[in-house]
Formats: sequence, C-alpha cells, structure tokens
Amino acid sequence: IPELKLNNQTLRRLLPAVVDNSALPFMRPLIGQVGLECGQASSIGIMFTYEINAKRKVPGNLPVNQYATHFTYNFLNGGSDAGINYFERMQIVKYAGNPNVVDYGGMASGGASGWMNGYNKYYNAMTNRVDGIYSIRTNTLEGLQTLKNWIFDHGDGSQYGGMASFYSQFTSPPSVFPPGTPEAGKHVIHSWGSSPNHAMAIVGYHDSIRWDYNSDGQYTNHLDINGDGLIDVRDWEIGGFKMANTYGSISGWGD
Repeated sequence: IPELKLNNQTLRRLLPAVVDNSALPFMRPLIGQVGLECGQASSIGIMFTYEINAKRKVPGNLPVNQYATHFTYNFLNGGSDAGINYFERMQIVKYAGNPNVVDYGGMASGGASGWMNGYNKYYNAMTNRVDGIYSIRTNTLEGLQTLKNWIFDHGDGSQYGGMASFYSQFTSPPSVFPPGTPEAGKHVIHSWGSSPNHAMAIVGYHDSIRWDYNSDGQYTNHLDINGDGLIDVRDWEIGGFKMANTYGSISGWGD
C-alpha cells in the first residue's frame, strides 16, 4: 500500500486547532459490530461510509447511504466469524465495490456466512468503489501533519476532510481529561497494548488536549520525558486524535 506523501508547502500550512468530521452530516450514527468484523465495521461502516457520502454530499443517517460490513468480510473469513485484515478488504472495494445496507439487507445480513444474491445488487455495489488506498506512518512529525492534513481537507484543498482507520490493542478508556484542560471530563485513551487486535476509526483531531505522562505537573512537547535521548512525538503530552469505536452506544468505554 503506497504511503501518502504531501508536499512541503501543504505540510507547513496553518491548520485549524480542532477538526471533528464526525459532526458533519455525512457521518452515520455509531454502529455496534456483531462479531469479529471490527476491521470492516471501522473502515466500511464508519470511514468508507463517511468518505463516499462526503464526496456525494448526501446524509449518513439514511440506510441508502450506509454500507454493509459483511459483504467484504464474508469474502475473506472462510465462512465463519474470523477477523480479517481490512487491507485485503479495500482491494475488494476498489474492484468490486460495496453494497449499501438496503441492497444487502442490513449491515450483517446472514451473519458470517451470508451471501448477497442478485445481479442488480452486485451492479449497484460496483458504483460504490474507492480510487486509491494509502497508508500514513504516524511515528514522525511529518506523519502526524500528513494525517492532520488528510483529516482537514485530504491535503488537497477538498471542501471536506477525511477519516482514517487504524489497528491497536484496544483498552477501555482508563481515565478522563483533568479539570482545567480542554475536553475536561471526557474519556481519554492515553496508552495501548502491544498486540494490534482491534480496528477503530480516526474522525478528527484536537491540538490542545493534554495528558501528563511523566507526572511533573506540566504539559510539554519539548522535553525528553521518556529518557531515550531524543525529543520526538513519543514525548508529546499535548494534542491528540478523536476516534470512533464500533461498540454502538454501549456506555462505559468512551464518549
């Protein structure tokens, strides 16, 4: 998968301090995955649905503008509820498209071994495809700026910005932002496990949220707080991304 590269002029431009694309009408209501299809729930159910709706300028709260998770999931799961990587799934969407939930009969009609029937439905699905698939490495300042530019306007001046999908080892938000800081009282995931076993969607960013990793009573991006002799994004305590999980409206894990 080619890495998304933006020119230096784009990376150096001044971006808004906060962007939240989930607040736009193209975002569908949060979904709850029914099995191990987190890769498809995040990348099809949330990201692809938003992206194609933004392109077409249509609302995400209508079933005709929402896209089924299990169409691509069932091509690759061997007929059982087994997690599959969404990189493979994107190849299917690139060449065969993805049906909306009206044609598919719901997000996950037929479960892990369901199969859509009818030529017209497959033909309709072919109108919902992606042109390109890109990766963004976010372990550098340039990578973070690339992702922020993508979220803002796809890095190319588009009227609406984009979303992204990522894998990590999901843990329930262990704490909330402290009083007196931006988004105080809302949940924050400030660390992840080492096994990337769950997919989620990035829907926005916030330059001022903060977490005191080294408990020194201050929030900094310019100190070597992990003691590795380098000052890089692993030392940052200010700024972060907003994500949407695929646990529906279940309370207790986030906002």
